[in-house]
Amino acid sequence: DDGVQDAAIRALAMAKDMVIEATNVRIPHPESGAQIPFETLQIRVGIHVGDVTCGVLGQRLPKFTTCGTAVNMAARMEQTSQPGRIRVTKDFHDLVGSAETGWFEKE
Repeated sequence: DDGVQDAAIRALAMAKDMVIEATNVRIPHPESGAQIPFETLQIRVGIHVGDVTCGVLGQRLPKFTTCGTAVNMAARMEQTSQPGRIRVTKDFHDLVGSAETGWFEKE
């Protein structure tokens, strides 16, 4: 379905923007005599495609939450990614296909 592929491409574009923008956040070095006065924030992103369940939980302090196998898989992708990188599953890669040309190595 083109709508699903379009949503996946937009999610990937947002992830790329997040990784780039994170490097604009400066983190001061704790040592006052450090040669590098600051470091930049680096985030890891994991993306998967699949069914999720979502909704608002709680009445006093409502929180929007998502759960499901796809959420767990995306979390695993993020946890095993390198800082400053986006790690995607094969399902996501196959869905986006040739619409994205900037893929790095395949594990």
